[in-house]
Parts: sequence; C-alpha cells; structure tokens
Amino acid sequence: MLTLMQTQITEMKPGSNFKSPIPRQISLWVGWAVFFFLMVSILGLSLRYYFIGEIPGFSFNNIKHGHSHAAMLGWAFLIAGAILMAFFVQKTKYLRWYQSALFLNVVAVLGMTFSFPFEGYGFYSISFSTLHVIAAYIFAYAFLRDLNAREQKGIADRFAKWSVLWMLASTVGLWSIAPISAMLGALHPLYYMSIQWFLHFQFIGWFTYATIAGLLKFMESHGRELEIPNHTFLIIQVSTILTYALSISWSTPSSILFYLNSLGVTLQVLGFYMLLKPIILSLRGKRVTGNSWMLSLLQFGLLMLMARILIQFAVVIPAVAEISYTLRMYVIAFIHLIMIGTFTFMAAGLLGLSRYLSVRKVAVWGWKLVLVGFILTEILMFGQGTMLWAKMGFIPSFHHYMFWASVLFPIGLLGIAIGQLNHHRQNFQLKSIFLT
Repeated sequence: MLTLMQTQITEMKPGSNFKSPIPRQISLWVGWAVFFFLMVSILGLSLRYYFIGEIPGFSFNNIKHGHSHAAMLGWAFLIAGAILMAFFVQKTKYLRWYQSALFLNVVAVLGMTFSFPFEGYGFYSISFSTLHVIAAYIFAYAFLRDLNAREQKGIADRFAKWSVLWMLASTVGLWSIAPISAMLGALHPLYYMSIQWFLHFQFIGWFTYATIAGLLKFMESHGRELEIPNHTFLIIQVSTILTYALSISWSTPSSILFYLNSLGVTLQVLGFYMLLKPIILSLRGKRVTGNSWMLSLLQFGLLMLMARILIQFAVVIPAVAEISYTLRMYVIAFIHLIMIGTFTFMAAGLLGLSRYLSVRKVAVWGWKLVLVGFILTEILMFGQGTMLWAKMGFIPSFHHYMFWASVLFPIGLLGIAIGQLNHHRQNFQLKSIFLT
C-alpha cells in the first residue's frame, strides 16, 4: 500500500527550504530531545532488569515515574516543538521565548529524571513537573503568535494550531489532580479521569497532531498537491474527543462510555482514511533524492499510525474493549506503539529528511538498533498479552528476552546522540547549549 520506499525525498540543510531564522535553536531542541531519549532508554532498561534481578535502594514505581515523565516531557515535548518550529516558523519576534522555554524545560526534565527515582512523587519532582508546564505555556504563546502571523493557512496549520491547543487543554488534568486528591482522595474516579485526560490529549492530541502537521507541511514543501476533504479535520477532532471515553472506562465502567468510544474510533478510521489516502497516492511514483533510512523511518511510522488506528477500532468489540485496559501487557505495548512506533519514527523521519537530525553512519545504525529493539519488544509484549488472555501462561524466559531486546535502545541511542552532537558542531559551531 505504501510506496515510500520506492521514492526518495529531497534532503534539506537546516534552514535551507523553510527560511527559519532559528535553525540553531531548533537543532538545540532536537539535541536535548535525543539526550533525554537516551536517559529514558536507560531508565526503561532498569525497569526491565527489575524482573530478573535487584537494584538496591530504588523503587520500581519511582523509576517508572522518572521514565514516563522524561519520555513525555523531555523527548516527546521537545521533538514535537522542534517539528512545529522547523515547518511553521519562517520568522519570529519571539526567539527569546523559545530559548526560555528550552532552558526551563531542560532544567525541569533533568530535575524530574533524577528526583523521581529517589523520592517518587515528592516536593522536588512535583516542583520540576510544574516548571515544565510553565515552559510549555511559554512555548505555546510564542508558537501560536508566530502561527497566527502566517499569511497562507491550510489544514496543516490547523493541525499545528490544535496540537498546541490540545497540549494546553491536557494540562487542565494536571492542575485538577491536587484539589481532587485533597477533597475526594486518590482513589476517586475523578482522580484517575484527570490523569487520563492529561495522557489522552498528550498522546492523541499534542503528539499526534504535531507529527501530522509536520508531515502535511513536508508534503506541501515538495510540491505535493493533496486533495483532502474539508471536513476531514473536523471528523478527526470529534474522534479525538470521543476516544477519551476508553481511557476512563477502566476506572468508570459504563455502557455509555463504550458507545461513545465506539463512535469515536469509527470516526477516527474514517478521518484518517481521508487524510492518509491522498498522502500515499501523492507519494506513489514520485522520484526525488534523499536519505533512504530517514525515509524508511517515516514509512514505518506511517504504518504504525495505521496499526494504532486499526487496533483502536477493534475495541468496538466489547470483549476486546475489556482486555484493552485490563491486560497490562497490552496497555504497555500500545503506549509504546504510540510513543515509539508512531510518534518517534515519524518525527525522526521528518527531522532527518530536513537535516535537523543527523544522518551520519553512527546515527543511522543507532536508528536501526532502536527499530529492531522496538519490533522485538512489541512482538514479545503483544505475544505475551495474547497468551495471558488465552490462559496459556508465560513465554519461557520472557523477562530475560525483554531485557536483552531492550538493551538495543540505549546502545542505539548512544550512537544517535554521538551523531547528533557532531552534526550540531559541524553546522553551528556550538557556543552555548541553550542560546543561539
């Protein structure tokens, strides 16, 4: 169906095609994102090791919180922001705002990465989490002002705008946690609904919309005319709202939530079909030049996006809906499908083809290892989840296989980080890790 491997997309040097006055700043966002992804992989490997050994002095849950916060608020936030700046900010009056957002977020994520493993949810970790929200608001203000100043606006701009708006909306869930916990307790359904509100609109709204916006603008920059129906965006918007129902079904079982989610995933299939079909048709048969591995990552990310949509559609079957949130192995595998399979590989492809991510051999081999690690761990988790559902027990030595497959992530990301550091030095002669 996808013929991306039969085409080669033109590579771009930083700032060459998008005329951005802040290529150095974008490169810094990408560089710090890669660093945090490396830290996330190390924490993730530590979690895998807990099932085969011991790590004295550290709690599994505390490391898990550090892992998840660094993944979402470090790697994903910075990469999503870098995509939006790279593809939508031709000129800006708010360079210092972007610099401040980066500085505050780096401090916040470094703080969370080291405080969560030691104290879990405590004074320092919560303080650093709050600092991230402030950094996110600063970025949102600068980007939305820059986006509104653009003369030509299309569906890509709408996805870009709403990616940030969904990010802002998601933080309502964070601000709600403390008062709900104080007044109703941490076991009240509203407490879990607040957490799921944040996670849902981060995953399905902020991260997904940002990569879709970048993809559409990427196509546009290469002269690809896409005939996307005007109501496509509205259908996807409605589906994004309705599919929140599944996220809270496990804490608030209700037939109404099931029907709302079923409508949502049906609309999601329809909306993304109308969106992705012209993209795929437009790429077919086109011949241009570019880096084949970055193109492969983009292709794989698109495939995983379609897989995610089809898996979500399967929950219209009541039995599937129940196991989708009761089997932990499925839940973890699905989160990794969204965060790594869809978001990470699509983002890496887009930024690699735009030359903001390194395409040096060491970096390319790093991405190959990450890709293999992702495929192996997903097969293991979905396979083990299916065996548990079928009451067939555990795969022999499952946790050992998971650990050694996960080793590929930090090894690969170390290569990516080395390639990215050399890439930045060569292109920008780095003088400061924060400022241009």
